[in-house]
Amino acid sequence: MEKQLDSEALYKMGMSLVSGNEVSKDLAKSVILFRQAADLGHPAAQYELGVAYCSGRGIERNKENALQWFINSAEQGYPKALHNMGVRHSIGKGVPQDEVVAARFFLEAAEKGHALSQFKLAIMFKLGYGVRQDEVEAIKWFKHAGETGKSEAQCDLSDILEKTNDRAEWFWKAVGHGYTGKEFDVY
Repeated sequence: MEKQLDSEALYKMGMSLVSGNEVSKDLAKSVILFRQAADLGHPAAQYELGVAYCSGRGIERNKENALQWFINSAEQGYPKALHNMGVRHSIGKGVPQDEVVAARFFLEAAEKGHALSQFKLAIMFKLGYGVRQDEVEAIKWFKHAGETGKSEAQCDLSDILEKTNDRAEWFWKAVGHGYTGKEFDVY
């Protein structure tokens, strides 16, 4: 239990250094703390270390190290890392492009409540990309994502639902949440 508390404290301190809210922003020190927590097995710290390596945030960019830390985090079921791996497999970024594998990662993250994965999974069911085309499943996942306030999901749901009132309701929810129609960025 003490090991877990230590890794959590290191992770939180690292996040504070990234945000600069409670302490002065220091990206290089955040990487040191994330590395210590990641070495102790903290999945969120592993993910953040992957982000640091991928973006060059406080450390020199290194795609291979970034990918390995994302994989380590995903293996522990961390939703952001699962989503990241889903996107990577869907576009072939650092891994073989494989929409079936992508769908598995998105499903695991979606089941853990990750809204962007719920949205991506809904799109996959809508288009039959990596999964069988299934409008009922698409609507289910659009609704899950839409209930979290993800504007993109709400707007896509408006395209599926046939009732004018439902479409308008979801569209206005999307606009109210700042819908822009842009795709999500991923590390």
